[in-house]
Amino acid sequence: MHLDFMVVFSNLLGLFLLIGTGFLAVRLRMLPAGASPCFSALLLKITLPCTIFISLATKEYDPAFIRDSLLTLGIGLVAFPAMQLLGSAGARLLRIPEGKRGIWAFCCAYPNTGFMGFPVCLALFGAEGLALAVIYNIAFNIYVYSIGAMAIAGDSSAAAAASAAAVPGASGSAADQKVRAGKPSLKQVLFTRINFSVLLSLIFYFGRIPVPGPAAIPLTHLSNITTPLSMLITGMAIGQSRAAELFNDRDAWSASAARLLFCPLLTFAVLSHLPIRNLMIVSVISVVMGMPVPGVTTVLAETYHGNLSMAAKLSLLTNLLSMLTIPLICMLL
Repeated sequence: MHLDFMVVFSNLLGLFLLIGTGFLAVRLRMLPAGASPCFSALLLKITLPCTIFISLATKEYDPAFIRDSLLTLGIGLVAFPAMQLLGSAGARLLRIPEGKRGIWAFCCAYPNTGFMGFPVCLALFGAEGLALAVIYNIAFNIYVYSIGAMAIAGDSSAAAAASAAAVPGASGSAADQKVRAGKPSLKQVLFTRINFSVLLSLIFYFGRIPVPGPAAIPLTHLSNITTPLSMLITGMAIGQSRAAELFNDRDAWSASAARLLFCPLLTFAVLSHLPIRNLMIVSVISVVMGMPVPGVTTVLAETYHGNLSMAAKLSLLTNLLSMLTIPLICMLL
């Protein structure tokens, strides 16, 4: 197997340029900071569901691929919540302040499976590795917009509670209303357009239902918007932060180390001891778990009133440091 490092570098460079565009758009006042919520709604409600659906629904059906894909999906269904639990425990162990613990745990659990994970797996493992990464991404989509979103929203709840406690004579009911406003219900995060698109794509794939050409064309165009839009939102969030604050946050550095080094190495160590016949599954999942935080991190922080500043710091730091850690993880495998 041969890794084309130019593929990794090119994708990372493209990511930074898109983030930089959003950053400059806000700093140079070409776009108002208030435009970010509208862009986030466009991403979560329209373009991202199209991306999820079109990536699998249009894949060529292969019966031999079923066994490995089900195993890969099963591992993902266990790995992501397990990593989030470990992240929550790690946040408490490292005494991460309330209001940051949710995003810290989120960072540990969820990598950028799509924009970075797909091209790296294609370069390292070929078409079969890319297909396995797409299947693993299904588990990511199920959890990142449900329990992942709830973790991020928990920071809003913690901040609201702390704020209410700090104000003498604050109304308990008013504080409760702030907490409830920031945290979505289980029904809200489970029955979403994102999860519906996952279910619909599986029906089309396993039912071998062709996507009509007139429908596939606009879905593909909308899908192509997702990555640049997500990165623009990240850049806009960074543009609203003070430059010095992006690099002097100890909690952001510890979360970045957990995301880029601890999580992929732990994943590789655990999977290597399981009776998995196709070792490519082990390698693909381990490499994907070494990706930086997903671009949707700042979108979720914006949508669920989480710690947007911390989300922006993690997006910048993990993407910057991943230029060193991704090649190291790939060479290790």
